[in-house]
Amino acid sequence: MPNFCAAPNCTRKSTQSDLAFFRFPRDPARCQKWVENCRRADLEDKTPDQLNKHYRLCAKHFETSMICRTSPYRTVLRDNAIPTIFDLTSHLNNPHSRHRKRIKELSEDEIRTLKQKKIDENSEQEQKHKETNNSNAQNPSAEVQGDEQD
Repeated sequence: MPNFCAAPNCTRKSTQSDLAFFRFPRDPARCQKWVENCRRADLEDKTPDQLNKHYRLCAKHFETSMICRTSPYRTVLRDNAIPTIFDLTSHLNNPHSRHRKRIKELSEDEIRTLKQKKIDENSEQEQKHKETNNSNAQNPSAEVQGDEQD
């Protein structure tokens, strides 16, 4: 089965050329950077493992300094490689590509709002986690009694 490039406005696939394709990294921080640079809104809710398993970027989206040719048969990325070369404008003139991959362009206010929302959600989860741990610590026998009734 051919690999398709996940970059917006890129129609390259592995059956068309010798071009190398690279899996998204499993490292969460690097994977997040790849997703941000792709500007694909539909990839934001996927885990690094899902992205690694199902999505690829072709070599055209990486600076040549990020690509290592270890042999004529194998092309690998440097450990810190981040894709930086994207065509984020051609979809405006091509109505057919507009539906293929969604590109997300956010204003500074939207970015700030999303970051704040994420911070709020994380602190809310931490608070719930602390409350759960505190109630379990204060009343450990309630857990045991509940288990015995089943």
